[in-house]
Amino acid sequence: MDSELLEQLAEAARRLESLLTQEFEALKGQQIDAFEALQAEKRETLEALARPELMAVIQNTQDRQALTSLAKNPLWNRIQDQLDACKRAHQRNELLISRQLDAIRGALATLQSQDPGSTLELYDKLGKVRSSRKSVLSGDA
Repeated sequence: MDSELLEQLAEAARRLESLLTQEFEALKGQQIDAFEALQAEKRETLEALARPELMAVIQNTQDRQALTSLAKNPLWNRIQDQLDACKRAHQRNELLISRQLDAIRGALATLQSQDPGSTLELYDKLGKVRSSRKSVLSGDA
């Protein structure tokens, strides 16, 4: 396999890891605009990693020499390590998004609750638990 192609793949893998880190920071800071701005570049980087030339070598299992040469190439091993790091970063981001969505759903469920019998546990000024939906609505909580 062409070393120039491997260098391009290595650069794309490094870029993807950087983008995933930026994505995590945006998610952590709840900066939705920054998160969305990264998506187009992330998609382009993923497309660069799925280069047709590379896919042709990998899918052509009859060319054992090319596959053996690729597997022994230290740059290829670094690319694989980088992609493993990207996978872990993506999973971390996915977990953060899931937790944030769960928190939002919980808050919405609480706000949308129409059940007059439901209660919220709140603390009064003396630190004692007061359990009353009415107190939340009256504003003296």
